[in-house]
Parts: sequence; structure tokens; C-alpha cells
Amino acid sequence: MDRPKPRSRLREEEILEEQKQPFVEQSLHHDEKDGPDFDTASITRSGCIAAVSTGVILSLLCLISGVYLLTTNQATLGASASISTSGREAISLAINVILALCTDGMMFVHSVSLRWALYREERLEFNTNIRLFTSSKRFGPNKWYINLVALTCLILSYASSSVLLLSDPHVVQSKNEDHSSLLINATALVALGLGLTGQAVIAVWCLVSSYKLIPTWSCNPLNTASAVMQNGDLTHRPGRCMLSVHQREMPSQETYPMDRQGNMFQLQGMVRYILALLWSLALLAIAWPIAIAAVSKSIGNASAAGQSSEPLCWRVGFKWDTTSLACSRNYVTLSLSPYANDHNPNSATFSYGAQAVLCVLFVCLIQVSQTVALHCLELLVNLSRDEGIWRQAYSETREAPGTQLATNPFRAAVSSWENVVLFIAKAVLHWIIGQSLVPSVTKEAPKDMESFASIPVEDLSTYSFKHGFQFDMVYSRLIIYAILAVLVATFATYLALRRPRGRQPPALGHLQTLVDLVDDWKTDQGGRMWWGDKTQVEAGQVRHAGTCWDKTVLGPICTARYAGG
Repeated sequence: MDRPKPRSRLREEEILEEQKQPFVEQSLHHDEKDGPDFDTASITRSGCIAAVSTGVILSLLCLISGVYLLTTNQATLGASASISTSGREAISLAINVILALCTDGMMFVHSVSLRWALYREERLEFNTNIRLFTSSKRFGPNKWYINLVALTCLILSYASSSVLLLSDPHVVQSKNEDHSSLLINATALVALGLGLTGQAVIAVWCLVSSYKLIPTWSCNPLNTASAVMQNGDLTHRPGRCMLSVHQREMPSQETYPMDRQGNMFQLQGMVRYILALLWSLALLAIAWPIAIAAVSKSIGNASAAGQSSEPLCWRVGFKWDTTSLACSRNYVTLSLSPYANDHNPNSATFSYGAQAVLCVLFVCLIQVSQTVALHCLELLVNLSRDEGIWRQAYSETREAPGTQLATNPFRAAVSSWENVVLFIAKAVLHWIIGQSLVPSVTKEAPKDMESFASIPVEDLSTYSFKHGFQFDMVYSRLIIYAILAVLVATFATYLALRRPRGRQPPALGHLQTLVDLVDDWKTDQGGRMWWGDKTQVEAGQVRHAGTCWDKTVLGPICTARYAGG
């Protein structure tokens, strides 16, 4: 008879076996006494530090360069350059893509901080929470007024990026007809720096104050549930192996598997408000080009609404470029100085510097509803992502890839089509707003000019014009924006109303439901586990469903009563 190996020897062999396994399991926290393994996600934490560092660097670059341009170019408050129109549009899109990456990276730290702040306050129910509208009662970086600051900085960042590159037709252009002059708006550059600085400060605050208070930086709902379970705050409740998150208030009982699962819309009341907000934004986006087209038709060949001009022929045009021909004019000009709009002597005038600030604030006012709506859309996307991770554990055909506790954060983000769509929506919608408004610097007639229209063209050079800011709202581009807004609202509606397929109970990131559905947290060498029928007795008895690291021992869910586990 073989003698049993000493406990120390067994532990050494376990360690050697762990070292042979793939890297995905090397960061797993293990404590046999407390509960299952969970991934501390040290790589994600390092990525968060890198993202925050990048945000700090970009904010400093924007602030320093913006202040430098303001002090060295006080006449124009910016730097002039010559570039093709398509090149300027491409640069603007690239800026929005970089900005979306930077803000998402920094605010991911804020969302992880919120998750575990709610946990310490015993208020954590779901893995995903709507970050800027869910606050902590005790933890500073996630209090409601800090959330308000974070939202303001986010709006300021996107708004300033929309007016960073201004058309400047009064600068001498290059001989290349494809090139046009632009002005790098130093005021917007400083505003962008301030917005990024605010978000960076909040992210650094989260890192410093909660660095040792966060057990895992992973956004995987199973990993979060495992970490909470190991700390003893959640326990597995037997008899709930077939009860979904929609049945979380029901007592443990025998139940048949459902062929039609519940959706997000039935789960949280907040989802209804998010859909209402997104569809309201879509309706406003539809009304906007209609209103601009109507005004464009009514003002004829006048330079702006409010100026006297007889309407000429007019027809709808869908050209991307602005055209000023009266019959096919596709934009309406709005100057930030009231006098420049109607040349009424009683109208107010603003200084060039004041208009530069108003330029940013005006776009902030336009961007606020869109920024809030896209942030709220994150809740639906992340709930869908959480459910997708859980549903990788089961397939009727037994071909499920298996769900993992330890995942590569970059791979998880790229492989989630919902996250990809959300990221594209953020970058493109904010970009198309800037392209639809077409901000520019113009020369305004002085208020003491008696009759601008009666002055011969050859005498205009004797008058001193002052610089001002204006927006050319192009309804053909606004139509594209309206289409995109409707598509985003449709995407959100699809996520909210979609019912998961199969008999696997949905959890939607609800931690207690996940703990009830998972009865075995062991994973295979690839860090995977599967869910399915684990009944060992003959059919006809009350059956049991649960998880296992070996998918071969699991069967498909059948039409029978389940209550095991």
C-alpha cells in the first residue's frame, strides 16, 4: 500500500503544475479557505496607468501649446496653416478617435473605482453601473459632485475638438487650389487641455486613493462575482440553477427552463429612460436639418437670417461641400456677434476674445445632450457584454467556446462588437457635429459703418474690419448626422429588447445570480468553464444544471424540472 504524500510535497507539485499552465492563470488569486480563484487583472491595471499617463501628457501638451498660441498670436488667438479640405476633415476625425481612446481609458479607471466603492458600501448589485449617474456616499472620486465635474470635462473635451480647426478664408492661400487656410483655435486648445486635465486628475485620484482597495481591475462579471464571493459577501444558494436575473426576487424552487429569456428592458427602469433620451436626440437631429433648410430657403441670397433679401429660386441640395449659390444654397450662417447677423445698430457686439469663448460654449450646449446620451448607451453595451461573457459557457450543440475568468482586456474590447459600435459612434457623431457646423473666422463690418450695402466694392478696402467667429450650418451634413443618430437609437433599442437565445438563464452581470448559477469555479488549463446539465440520475427526476471545467460531463438542458445545486 502506497503511503500518502506529505501536504508540503503536494503543494510543491501543485505549484509546479500551475507554472506549466498558460499565462492566463498566472495572475489568479487563490485561497482555498475563502473561495474560488479570481483574476486580479494586473495587466489591465498597468494598462489603466498607461492610459492615465497618456491623458496627463496630452492635457499638458494642449494647455502649454494653447497658452503659447494665445500669448504669441493675440490678434487671431491661433496659428494659421494651409491644408486641403479633405486633409482637415481627416485630421479632425483622427483627433476625435484619439480623444475617444484617451477619455475611455481614463474613465475606465473611474468606473472600476465606482464598482468597488459601491461594494464597500454594500450597494454593488450589478457588475455594470451607469458611471456618471451613480455616486458613492463616502468615496471622494465617485461622489455626485465629482461625477458632475467629470461630465462637464467630458463635454468640454468633445466640444472643443469640434472647433479646434477653423476655416480662415482671409489668410493668403497657397497656389494649390485644393488647399484652404485654417486657424488652429488656441482657445479651443486650452479648453481641450482643461477637459482632459479634469478627467486625468479624477483618474489619478482614483488610482492613488483606491489602489489597494480594488481586488480586481477586470470588468469580467464572473471575475467580479468570484472576487466578491471570496470575500464572503455573496454565497451560493442551492436550488436556483435555472432562475434568471429576472427571477432574482423569487424563492428557491423547482422550475422548468424557459425557451424565451427576458431582456434588459424588463430588468431596469433606467433602460427605458435611456431609450427615451436616445430617441429624443434622434428626433431633434431630424428636425435640425429641416429647420436649417427652411431658413436657407427663406433668406435667399442674404448672408444670414435677419438681413433683408428677397428669396430667390431654391432647391434641395445634398452636396457635402458648402455652396453659396442662392438656388442651391445648403447652409445658414450664425455669427456669434449679434450685430454681424442683422447689422442692426441696436444689436450688441462682442469682442473677438469673447466670441472665441462663446464659440466653445455654444458647441458645449449642442454637444451636452449627445455626450450624455452616448454615456448612457454605455450601460446597455456593457450589460450586453456581461451577458455575452456568461453565454459563452453554454450551447445547445455543445460547441460553446467556454467562458473565462481571466481575459486579455484589449482582446475582450475588440472582440465585443457592441463595444466596437459604441466606440465608432462616439468618434463619428462628435466628428460629424463639427463638420456640420463648419466653424470659421470671418471679418465683420464695424458697427459705425452707416450703410454697408451702399458702399462701392472698390471703397471697402478703406474700412477696417474686425475678426469674428461664425458657424455655417450645412443641412446636407446634418442629414447624415440625423441618419447616424437614428441608427444609434435603433442599436440601443435592439440591445434593450433583444432576448438571449437558448435555455441558459440570463444574468446580465447580476452578481448574486451568477454566484447562484455557478456551482463549480474550477477551470481547465485554458482558464475556461462550461455550463450545462449535470444530472447523474435517470430522466424524470428533478435535474441539476451547473458549471464544470470539463465540458464532456455536461449535457444539453432538457425539458424537465431543475432545482439542483
